[in-house]
Amino acid sequence: MRKRRCKVRFAEFEVLLQIGEGGYGQVFLARKRDTKELCALKKMSKARLIKRGKDANILVERDVLSSTRSPWLVKLLYSFQDENNVFFAMEYVPGGDMRSLLNSVGSMREEPAKFYAAEMIMAMVSLHALGFLHRDLKPENYLLDEQGHIKLTDFGLAKGNLSPEWLEDLHRRLEAVKEGSKAVYRSSVEKRSLYRNLKKEDRAMARSFVGTPDYMAPELLTGQVYDLLVDYWAMGCILFEVLYGFTPFTGKTVEEVFLSIMHHQRTLERPADLPDMDEDVSDEAWDLITRLLAPRDRRIGTLAELQAHPWFLGVSWDTLRDENPPFVPCLDSPEDTKYFDKDGFGDPRFHEDGEAGSKTIARKAFIGFTYKHQGWQNTVAKKQVITQVREMTRSQQ
Repeated sequence: MRKRRCKVRFAEFEVLLQIGEGGYGQVFLARKRDTKELCALKKMSKARLIKRGKDANILVERDVLSSTRSPWLVKLLYSFQDENNVFFAMEYVPGGDMRSLLNSVGSMREEPAKFYAAEMIMAMVSLHALGFLHRDLKPENYLLDEQGHIKLTDFGLAKGNLSPEWLEDLHRRLEAVKEGSKAVYRSSVEKRSLYRNLKKEDRAMARSFVGTPDYMAPELLTGQVYDLLVDYWAMGCILFEVLYGFTPFTGKTVEEVFLSIMHHQRTLERPADLPDMDEDVSDEAWDLITRLLAPRDRRIGTLAELQAHPWFLGVSWDTLRDENPPFVPCLDSPEDTKYFDKDGFGDPRFHEDGEAGSKTIARKAFIGFTYKHQGWQNTVAKKQVITQVREMTRSQQ
């Protein structure tokens, strides 16, 4: 009981390795010294969060993480703060993310794509069942656990209404896109080449904008009323990318991407000129993509509609987590981090960013942030290391 009443502090964690980095801080693999729990420890600068109007988003993310009991959503173990930073200690999901997987394989055949699409959808609707939208669905936010199953993470935009700061940032970026501007036409070959070159030039490309533009629904861009259908649109973009190896509205600039999305009824085309695709994407798969990337009043927007679509014929939705995934991470130990892109992070120890703000303001902004779980057990340590079971997809390396 005494331990439960004590505040959690950073000194209670042994930092092992940095495994991620974003606009507000870093993510580390860490171990809690007393319980030996492995966790993904996310450190974020209070000053940066407050300066960019994201302090409320962090409190919402804390609420989502602490309220979930779903196997499809990453769970929160602890949240705490010091003078300059706030911290999330979340369950460690060791298989990397879908972005890393897609970077390795380029694109997938339909059978593995169908499995992952079904699991990503179940994660999405699990969040909706809690009363939240995600609004920033993208491959980076879908993690693979030690068995190869999907877990959804990064709930910073999951709340009822977009913040004024978020909308102001969006409108500023859209200022150059005037009514009547024409979308740039690009062939599928050109889009895929551009997509690959952009990834090589800027590996953080997809993380550089709050609400990644490539996956944003048109109603978000135009300021219309929006609801959970924006997440279904994002799922359509992800499915396109998984099957074809590039995003459907790829462009050289943010403005070009915005225009392509806003004129999606003209710019969304079925790729037919990709010479190295060793099998065609089926009519059923393309029909599903077009029904997700459709105007809001015609868009698929329920789990029942998705489950009834012909492309998902034969999928056992209730037993997905009992099936063998197409790819299972081959882990050398519970602390294995090979599936995370760790290049360029430098010293794995924590470092201050020089943006420490007022202690009084920071404390007030994050009142109620602290959280400590009850009875969580580290299941990773109990799992036997599993090797890959079968080839998932063609290699484009």
